[in-house]
Amino acid sequence: MRLDRVFINGFKNLSNVEADFDEGKLTTVIIGENGAGKSNLLEALVDIFRAIDMDRARPRYTYEIDYRIDGHSVRLSNRSGGHQVIVDSKVLTKTEFKRQKAQYFPDLIFGYYSGGSRRLEKLFDGHQRSYYDDIKLSDDLEVFRQANQNRRLFYCRPIHGVFALLSLFAFPDDAVIRLLKEKLGITGFHSSLALFREPWFAAGKKVESSDLWGARGPAGRCARAIRDASFHPMRLNGNPIDDYRDKQQNEEQFACFLRNVASLSNLAAHFNSDQEMFIALEAIDISDLIRELYLWVTRKENTTGDVSYADLSDGERQLLMVLGLIRASRGKRALFLLDEPDTHLNPAWQHGYLELIRQWTGVAADAANCQIVMTSHNPLTIAALSKDEVRVMFRQDNGEVQVKPPYTDPRGMGFTATLTEIFGLPTTLDTETQRQLDERNTLARIEKRSETQERLLIELNDKLNRLGFMFEDREPLYQAFLQAMHEVRYADKPPLSPDQIAKRHSAMSHLIRSLMSSGAGEPKQ
Repeated sequence: MRLDRVFINGFKNLSNVEADFDEGKLTTVIIGENGAGKSNLLEALVDIFRAIDMDRARPRYTYEIDYRIDGHSVRLSNRSGGHQVIVDSKVLTKTEFKRQKAQYFPDLIFGYYSGGSRRLEKLFDGHQRSYYDDIKLSDDLEVFRQANQNRRLFYCRPIHGVFALLSLFAFPDDAVIRLLKEKLGITGFHSSLALFREPWFAAGKKVESSDLWGARGPAGRCARAIRDASFHPMRLNGNPIDDYRDKQQNEEQFACFLRNVASLSNLAAHFNSDQEMFIALEAIDISDLIRELYLWVTRKENTTGDVSYADLSDGERQLLMVLGLIRASRGKRALFLLDEPDTHLNPAWQHGYLELIRQWTGVAADAANCQIVMTSHNPLTIAALSKDEVRVMFRQDNGEVQVKPPYTDPRGMGFTATLTEIFGLPTTLDTETQRQLDERNTLARIEKRSETQERLLIELNDKLNRLGFMFEDREPLYQAFLQAMHEVRYADKPPLSPDQIAKRHSAMSHLIRSLMSSGAGEPKQ
């Protein structure tokens, strides 16, 4: 599954917006100013795929999505009026598409947003409800398997990181375990505590907590498997507070402790793979059957079991969640839509984030069958990419939103150049220092300065020299350059678009050639 092109007209601020992706690349990073519409583009993609998958009311805005899947070119479009699915230039009837959807439609669309808003998550609610309704009461494994296959949209939440890591420890993969150790310092499983709670569907029923309140379906099966593998499971009375506005409540709970790797292996015996175990754990969560799942790990510097998943940094948990979902999706034709997933990562991890994604995807998923489209505000995230892997989203002066690749590769530029040449910042200096530089350059290009101007120039040069800026205003070529720059000032300039950056680069190259050809004198007119 690889996106090729997206056209959106009429969704929020997206008016006649066209984004052309390189379907040959595993990852595409969308950057741009706040308010340019990066999140809106991801939301529009989810909205279109969910409407088509659930066969419900089509979006009222105009859309067209081109993607490649298993060697086929697929177009989803309503530009000609009604919704059409076009496969290899052939328009499919509604009956044909329904019969062949498994062949031409993505297996999974994953969504994730690192912030607190539910704007993106709400688009997945319909699939979540439908999936839950299918599995909540049925003990038929075939029903569960079919429901999971039909669930093509999946929103990633923080608890999924715990499920993914526990499933990985239960079914260890040497290559993935090695990456965990090298990148995160996590060496293995220590112990885990599942704290089940009385679910809403058990209210008023006389069912023992030791029987998990009569829970059925995959959630009930998984909960009982955890109970049977645990050490001395016990009934508890908890007093949780779900929200700062709520009063403390009395809640019947049931605690199951997996005390070592042997206990985890006993649990794993109930499943055929880590993917199957992850899906079963997630069924417990959406069935409202679990209060908390605690997981303790061993690390390079700490094998005591005192380090819990909750003790990991926000960045580590965020990374584990995304990587865990990539692993859980292997074998699927998946599209990952990640909105600012690098928010909580430190600079070192931001710099290597996509490389880690590539490594992880290479050992834990099927890179040829999946694609990762993410938004970011961080220049470190794109520092090692080619321009084919980056799209800049920006507003024109008339308010029109455009999506284009940068004029050159971020790779090899360095952090500072990435800010100016890709993100479009006119300067990387603070506003006051840049204002002093602008003023200094304005004075330096004046051939006959007044006494007041001369004193001000000396004062500015002294201030800037103390900050580490060295200038030579007697060099004729530099004087010519300052004259050519004329009224250009950078302190209060807004970010530039990719086209403006390319034009600036071309103009500067032309200027340098002109100056060089004229020697140390005045540039040619």
